[in-house]
Amino acid sequence: MKKTGIITASVLGVLLLTAWIVPMFFRDKIVTRLQQELNNRLNAHVSFRPEKVSLSLLRHFPNLTLQTDSLSIVGQSPFRGDTLLSVRAFEMSVNLLSAVSGDKLKLNGVYLDQPRILVKLLRDGRANYDIYKAAESDGPEKADTSQTAFTLDIDEWEIKNGLIRYEDQSLPLTVRLETVNHSGSGSLSAEIADLALNTKAERITVSYDGMEYLSDKKLDSDMKLRADFEKAVYTFAENRIRLNDLPIELNGSISTGAMPTDTSMRFDLTYRSPESDFKNLLSLVPGIYSERFQGIDADGTVRFDGKVKGSYNGKQIPAFLLNLAVNDGRFKYPNLASAVEHIGLDLTVSNSTDQLTNTVINLKKLAADLGHNPVRGRVLLKGLTRSVVDADVTAKLNLEELTQLFPIDSLTLRGLADLNVKAKGVYDKTANRFPVVDALMRLQNGFVKSMKVPEPINGINAVASLTNRTGNLTDTRVDIANLQLKLAGDPFQAKGWVQNFDDYSYDITAKGRLDLTNLTRIFPVEGTKLAGLIDANIETKGQLSDAKAKRYDRLPTSGTMAITKLSYKGESLPQGLTLNTARLHLSPGKLTVEQANGLLGTSQFTADGFLSNYMPFLLDDNQPLEGTLNVRANRLNINEWITDDSQPQAKTAQPSVIELPKNIRFTMNANVDQAVYDKMPLNNIKGQLELADGALQMKKVTFNSLGGQFVTNGTYDPTNLAKPRFAFDIDIANAEVSQAYKHLTLAKVIFPLAQYVIGRFSSKFAVDGRLEPDMMPDLNSLTGNGLVEIVQATLKNNPVLERLFEKTKLTDLRNPNFKDLLMKVEVKNGFVSIRPFDVKVKDNIVTVSGSNSLEGDLKYTLKLDVPTGKAGVQFANAFSSLTGQPLGNVDRAKVDFALGGNYKKPQFKFLGGQTVNEVKDAVVKRAKNDLKEQGLKWLQKLAKTPKDST
Repeated sequence: MKKTGIITASVLGVLLLTAWIVPMFFRDKIVTRLQQELNNRLNAHVSFRPEKVSLSLLRHFPNLTLQTDSLSIVGQSPFRGDTLLSVRAFEMSVNLLSAVSGDKLKLNGVYLDQPRILVKLLRDGRANYDIYKAAESDGPEKADTSQTAFTLDIDEWEIKNGLIRYEDQSLPLTVRLETVNHSGSGSLSAEIADLALNTKAERITVSYDGMEYLSDKKLDSDMKLRADFEKAVYTFAENRIRLNDLPIELNGSISTGAMPTDTSMRFDLTYRSPESDFKNLLSLVPGIYSERFQGIDADGTVRFDGKVKGSYNGKQIPAFLLNLAVNDGRFKYPNLASAVEHIGLDLTVSNSTDQLTNTVINLKKLAADLGHNPVRGRVLLKGLTRSVVDADVTAKLNLEELTQLFPIDSLTLRGLADLNVKAKGVYDKTANRFPVVDALMRLQNGFVKSMKVPEPINGINAVASLTNRTGNLTDTRVDIANLQLKLAGDPFQAKGWVQNFDDYSYDITAKGRLDLTNLTRIFPVEGTKLAGLIDANIETKGQLSDAKAKRYDRLPTSGTMAITKLSYKGESLPQGLTLNTARLHLSPGKLTVEQANGLLGTSQFTADGFLSNYMPFLLDDNQPLEGTLNVRANRLNINEWITDDSQPQAKTAQPSVIELPKNIRFTMNANVDQAVYDKMPLNNIKGQLELADGALQMKKVTFNSLGGQFVTNGTYDPTNLAKPRFAFDIDIANAEVSQAYKHLTLAKVIFPLAQYVIGRFSSKFAVDGRLEPDMMPDLNSLTGNGLVEIVQATLKNNPVLERLFEKTKLTDLRNPNFKDLLMKVEVKNGFVSIRPFDVKVKDNIVTVSGSNSLEGDLKYTLKLDVPTGKAGVQFANAFSSLTGQPLGNVDRAKVDFALGGNYKKPQFKFLGGQTVNEVKDAVVKRAKNDLKEQGLKWLQKLAKTPKDST
């Protein structure tokens, strides 16, 4: 026994020692290979900290486990700035033998802790997850992967506490899953594999075209999936899916295109709920699924099934069918006297074509008695663009009783509401058709109270109707006979009508005070903070055609709006806007803004101006809003409007190309005493911004900065969102060179040597090009030209001249002073070309010409014209070293060099030059003369030699 114990302990000791030594031995090799493979194979920016990578044999024994913190994958164009994946902790298991052998590393498992995953598809079908670089291939055969450092033999994967967001802009569809825990197993390297997938999400939200169809539901899924990777067919076998308490079964398959050019997904699916308990369906109703849900007494039967069959791509959708029926439904909370009874529902949503606009929604029956509140109705809608409508809905609702049955958190409602709607006919705006409609809505003694606001909205009375008796769009009329309410004791009332939707006629009056602070607390707008007071007294009437034609005598309009302490902050304006005071006057043709003052971000401003054509703009999407605003500010902080990409983002970044409205023509005249951009101060800013036709122009904007004067003009044109463009011209007078390099991107790109220049310059330059999704210029698209003039300057610690000094030993080239420098510059196809120009340094002349790429690669020629007498012995020695010939007795030496490499590591190549040729000619001539002289001496000597007497 003792011997056995010793052997066992020894084996364990060896295993533990191996588990400690092996990861240390192979860590650097695996990390290096991982970095190389990620860079070679992915068209994305992968970020992780190599020093945080660790290896372990114990976590997934007998495999090696690689662990790292804070891994992220950020896309490139057209998804630049989008974070496809960010993970708090990332693990992958590697086959130990593959690590020891030094052959390809076999990946067996992937594990993600707290990942944030964004899956995005653009309207044209491009996907942000398509980041794998295609290998070159001569045919349709599989690309050769023999050079790949890794092979995928994954049979296990896991997600812990993740967040997944799926956006399909072609539909548009958004799915968001929060607190996702997922595990999967199965061989991903086999041609056919059975995959076991288990997924749980605390919240799933599904929205289509801006409307939420599922909101914060629980998902619990356990399914078996047969995957044919060769044919790209995925077949559902056993599965259990539950949304809240509703179970769903899926049968059938999903397939994707086997060829890279085939982007379609093919569906052949059926689905159903295997249980008929009404309470399961009830769990999906907003406000009901809460901690009180299990105590609800419910009866009734449900039928829920459907199918999806066909192809989905950017041009077509699969055919689909959804059936939902409820019979004899009933539910009751245990602490309430009333129940919801006689629930009946018969709904079919279908589409037998491949176009979404042909969808048919047939609500054959809707019935329920909500306590003492009966609801009855039916709705038929055929088509989403040209719609055949047949509807009949009636409801009598006691809001207080209704909110007891369907609780709304922190909100109390009271009042009596009646709704009667009858509609039949065709809605087709292009054909000027509208269903025959008779609809009436009435609310009496309404009351709304939120726990977030001390004062309620009360005394709400409203009568509104929608009528059309002919089926023509022009005969449609909306009436608001009476709207009254009190908010925090302040009364507000409005009435009016609008008719003829083809050429709107209107008559509207509104009077009272609106407290936006309390109003938005009661009815919050997600992602928006709005506060302030608006006092309004407005009367307007007229017809759209008169407003378009500017027949203002037919548009009696008058009134005022006084704004006090209005503040707005939202996703579109996170810096915030505050109006301390503003007064608006309405007239038939113009809305005048007076005495406006407040804060834009942290910058104080005052403003006045006007908006014209405002009524046609409000009534017709195709009508432009026109106006002029004069803005004055003592100090403007531009930095707070710039996103710092270096800081980690709590949310996945979104594309930052800003689309501008095409139906607004607006001019802003700005006068700012001082502004700060980055660390660049701008003073005495004056100029004009003009928005028109979806593009923004900057006209004659002048300011003082960098010790000089600037005049700028420019255009930002995002009318093609996929390829936004810009154009920019600038006139700079007497600015500091080093400061320009520090603050101006254009200077860094076009003239990198500016960082070594001390002096002043003037320039006129024009450039245009495309913008990337992150609003940075696409360098390869830039085209431009201009002049750069340096009157007098010093070039210090310049690596290019230091390298040239090493070649020539010309001390004058070290930290030289120069003046009267004029450069003609052209930017095209990713290169900056400079026409030949002379740099005079004391008595030396350097003629420079050539080009450099915008990334800094150099291709220049330098022609030196040097006075030999002043150049000294060192230059003469350098000349001899370069040419293999002595400099000789010449007044000036002319030598040429090619400059390559880049600005940080310049490389010079000696090309020869005029003096080199002259020296060679002189050497040859001297050699000839010497030879001739020696020949003459020999002949003379030969002639003087006595003849032999014999």
